[in-house]
Amino acid sequence: MKFRDHHDSCHGSNPVRDDGGEWTHAMVLHDGSTVYADTPAEIVEEMIPGYEGLDDQAKQDARVRHAARTASVVQQILIDRAKFDGAFDPDDPELAGLAQILTTDKALALTLELPDKPGEPADWLPVVPLVLVRSSYAPHTDYPAIGGNVIWIDPSTDESYLDSLNDTGIFSYWAADPAAGEC
Repeated sequence: MKFRDHHDSCHGSNPVRDDGGEWTHAMVLHDGSTVYADTPAEIVEEMIPGYEGLDDQAKQDARVRHAARTASVVQQILIDRAKFDGAFDPDDPELAGLAQILTTDKALALTLELPDKPGEPADWLPVVPLVLVRSSYAPHTDYPAIGGNVIWIDPSTDESYLDSLNDTGIFSYWAADPAAGEC
């Protein structure tokens, strides 16, 4: 069971379930509404309509596709914030290479290396974090994970996806601790 609150009025408290109990998952979505749900999958369903009717492989594929699109949006927000703060100017010709890396299709895997150390993976060090999709890198693929100032979006499971979206600082996801004995 889930409930989507569009905040039409300020009710001053979190809504409760029909039985009076509390929701165990909540996420603020891009439109400012909040989804309260019993399971992470119910929240993912709000972002990917039809999700709960898919088989496991189709769910995985849907999360990966959604993660790539979401990573691009998160990346642009981080670029815009850095530009607003005066920390990064994507229009500066001297930073064109960095801007190109930041805006590369998030469905693709990147490899970074320094010119004087070809073949050796390099960390991402610029001030604007690089947003990447975890499933495009080791151990899921042969591409080594990039270290440094990287924000990972992990579509491996419903839970890891929502947790990693929360870690971007753009989304807000909350889950209750499991009750004793529910681990």
